[in-house]
Amino acid sequence: MNHESEAVAESISGEQWLREVPVSLKQVRRGLNLLIYGGVLIFLAAVGVLYFLFGTEMQTLFMNVLPVVSFSGNLIVFIGTILCLSIPEQAGARRLLIGAAIGFFAKLIFSGTIFFDTEVLNLPVALFLKLSGNIGLILLALALRKLLLYLNRSDQMLKVYGLLASTVLFLMGSWCLEVVADLGLVEIKLITIYSVMLVGFFLNPWFLFGLRKVLR
Repeated sequence: MNHESEAVAESISGEQWLREVPVSLKQVRRGLNLLIYGGVLIFLAAVGVLYFLFGTEMQTLFMNVLPVVSFSGNLIVFIGTILCLSIPEQAGARRLLIGAAIGFFAKLIFSGTIFFDTEVLNLPVALFLKLSGNIGLILLALALRKLLLYLNRSDQMLKVYGLLASTVLFLMGSWCLEVVADLGLVEIKLITIYSVMLVGFFLNPWFLFGLRKVLR
């Protein structure tokens, strides 16, 4: 009998999962909320860096605060991804979420080195950690696509594709710009790099918010 009940539980549909509002659904909701809040903090940190590059009387103070904001945002995103692992196994998103969590943890390490004002990372390692964070965002988008298919909400798939496109075009593009700038292949001002990144940082929480509404 136990095996039969487990089989029934494992075969639960996405629609039924939403109707019954189990603990796992509440966990996923919290996880998506944290992803949104973390994304907003990262966006604000990027806006702050872009603004204070022009120089103000409070530049030193805020440039010390912004790494804290960025680190906090990356930490919240990582925790949110862990909570999203409560998505039912039959959705097929578990491995993608684990990969996303690993990528976000790598980005958290990179952000932590800035937060603690250390220079323990050489250029290749730093770029690898930043790339891992971008890959984490791609894996997260793919995991959310799996979730929408499980919930039979393919009508919301455009938000996932928007999340994926913004990640690829803006975050990955900005990473490539930084590679070029750090290697000195061409002169690119930081303001140009952060301007490109800013679009992606703004769009990601917005698309995540749209996807969060599916789980009401």
